[in-house]
Amino acid sequence: MSTANIDDVAQTLAEYERLATGTGATVQILPTLFSADLETWRPVWDADEPPAYAHARVYRDDVLTERYVVWAESLPAEESWRALWIAKPTKLFGAYADRSVLRRAFRDAIGDRREPDEQHSMPAPSALAAAEPEGAVHWFARVDGATTIEELNAVRAEARLARAVTLPLKQRMDARRDELSGDAWTTPAAHEQAPATPKRREPQDYRPSENRATRRKAARKKGGRR
Repeated sequence: MSTANIDDVAQTLAEYERLATGTGATVQILPTLFSADLETWRPVWDADEPPAYAHARVYRDDVLTERYVVWAESLPAEESWRALWIAKPTKLFGAYADRSVLRRAFRDAIGDRREPDEQHSMPAPSALAAAEPEGAVHWFARVDGATTIEELNAVRAEARLARAVTLPLKQRMDARRDELSGDAWTTPAAHEQAPATPKRREPQDYRPSENRATRRKAARKKGGRR
């Protein structure tokens, strides 16, 4: 059982930043924003109730990576960490969001490590799908079946409207988005063909003599000379 310590969080976030800059890339972490309704966003949260959402952003060179995280799905399971998050949501929830976006943007350097205040784990999608009640929408199968970012976004929107987004489902959607984003960068656009080069007119002098005679006759009719 770990002991909640806000200094550990600050040191861990600093380590993430060090690993990110160690790649040689230019790293710019934008201020994390907080919201209660996904409409109004604030860089500092001072309301009585915790923020419902956080929006973290980081530039790796000129490429922007963004993450939206949900308070209710991110709150630690361990009581000491939960109390600390509730007492300092800007610092603790913000650090969680920043770590999340740094892991996504610099997975090659940071990997998929989890910290003491991240106590949730995701079971295998097959086990979760099997646990769904009969007749329920198999959201995990739909997420895995999405072949484009647009299709995945459509599934995400439907799940939100149906209030079916759980932490494991959200994690699976995020993982699938990473997979599809990787495919978009690495898969060659084989279906795109280069425009056809205009065919040059073939020389005429090699053609049989009857063709030359026909051309000369046509030229005399026009009053021209061959």
